[in-house]
Amino acid sequence: MKLFQRFLMFCLCIVSSCVFADAYCSLRDPVAQIKQLYPNKTNQLSIVKEIDNRARIQVQAELPNNDLHFGELGRHTLYVAMNNDEALGYIHVRSEQSQWGLVEIIWAIDKNYRITNFAFQRCRSPKKKLLNNQAFKNMFIGKDFTQLKQYLSEDGVTANKVLIAKAVSAPELANVILRCALKTLLLTKLIWHNDLHSL
Repeated sequence: MKLFQRFLMFCLCIVSSCVFADAYCSLRDPVAQIKQLYPNKTNQLSIVKEIDNRARIQVQAELPNNDLHFGELGRHTLYVAMNNDEALGYIHVRSEQSQWGLVEIIWAIDKNYRITNFAFQRCRSPKKKLLNNQAFKNMFIGKDFTQLKQYLSEDGVTANKVLIAKAVSAPELANVILRCALKTLLLTKLIWHNDLHSL
């Protein structure tokens, strides 16, 4: 009997860890958070898709030094902000590893796969407030994957001098945000393009 109880506890631990792992790339309060990024929205759709090893290989090809961790694979949700029957844009939450733990960022993306806004959902960096301003956000707003990729320095991992100049005293966090933005735009187009095109 004790052996069965231990086995049951082990299974519960595995299931709960999977549940928490999925939560890292989901909105905590979708209705309120989407309304904040898209004030004109009347409703929203959610499209759940699998990010698998094939997507990981494609990310490696496009961003050679920015791999997807195996923990980032699995089912992920893309939200579509709607104004009645019209799609206003997309919301994708992604996590990026940092020296302060996982940084979760909510990205608002237009129908041409350009950043329109972003907000931190979870970030333990003491320098978060330094980058949560319009001057820094404007470096991302209106830009697509190709344009943002130009902010990468030669190592393909860190931001170049142009972006770092706007990062005040938080270059490490700026690097995290840039990597997260690039992966978000790339994966949104790779994984959800067919579904979004049908809208």
